[in-house]
Amino acid sequence: MIIVNLKGGIGNQMFQYALGKKLALKNNDTLKLAIDTLQKARSVGDMHRPYSLDAFSISAEIATASEVRTIKYPYGIISVWVRFINARILKKTNIGFIPEVLNWRGDLFLDGYWQSPSYFTDIRDTLLTEFTLETPVSDVMSSYKQQIESSTSVSIHIRRGDYVENPRVRKEFGICEPAYYKAAIVHVTEKLTAPTFFIFSDDIQWVKENLSLPESTVFVQDSGLKAVEELTLMAMCKHNIIANSTFSWWGAWLNANKNKIVVCPTPWFENNSSDLNLIPKIWIQLPKA
Repeated sequence: MIIVNLKGGIGNQMFQYALGKKLALKNNDTLKLAIDTLQKARSVGDMHRPYSLDAFSISAEIATASEVRTIKYPYGIISVWVRFINARILKKTNIGFIPEVLNWRGDLFLDGYWQSPSYFTDIRDTLLTEFTLETPVSDVMSSYKQQIESSTSVSIHIRRGDYVENPRVRKEFGICEPAYYKAAIVHVTEKLTAPTFFIFSDDIQWVKENLSLPESTVFVQDSGLKAVEELTLMAMCKHNIIANSTFSWWGAWLNANKNKIVVCPTPWFENNSSDLNLIPKIWIQLPKA
C-alpha cells in the first residue's frame, strides 16, 4: 500500500498525489491519502488548508487511522524517532526531485512536497483525466469558460495573501513585483495577436490599484467561484502568466494547448535552492522583482 501524506493547499496536494499515482501505477499497488496533517495544521501554527482533491476525478480513497499507523510506523518507536529526526533536526521536506524515489517499492508513506514534474511527466494523460472536476461546473464558471474559449486567453495569477501577511512564507517565497507582470505582459503581447488577459488573484483590489493592465482584461472574481474552479479556468486559458505558486503552476501544466506560452518568475524560492526540476524547459522565466 502507498499512502500519501497531504499537506498545504491545492497545488501542493496535487504534487503529492501525482507522485503517489506514479508509484502506484509503476508498482501495481493501492494508493490512499492521509489527511490528518491538513486537519491539524492550525494546532501547530500553520494555515489551515482543506482537503481539496475530492473535487477532482481522482482514484484514491482516504486512509484509515489504522492504515496510516501501520505504514507510517512499521518499526514502532524506532520509526517515530527516525521521522522526528528527519523532520525536526535534518528538516527534510523533500521539495525537489529525488530520482531514487521512483525506485521505491513495497509499503510506502510518502511525506514531502515532491515539487517536480520529473516524477510524473510520463503519466501526464492520466493526470489530465484525474485532475478534471468531478461535479458539474457552476453557472459562474460556465460564463468565464465561454469567454476564455472564445478568445486568445491568457491567465495571469497574482498571489498575495500569506505571501504578504506571513513573514515566514514571505521570507521563503518572496513576492512577484509589478515589474514582473509588466515584463510578462509585454512578452506575451509581442507573441500573440489581440490577447485577452484573465486576472486570477486573492486580492483583486490590490491588482486594480497597483498593476497597469491592458484594456482587454477580465477580472475573474465571484464569491460563488471555488478555488478548484479557478485553477481549472486557468488551465483552460490558451496561455499562462503564473506566480511562484503551485496553484498557478498546475493551471499552466494542465493547459492542454500544444502551442502555449507560459511565463513564470525566477527565482521561485528566495534562497533559489530548490528551483531545479520544477520549471519545464519550454517555460519562459523572467525576474520576479
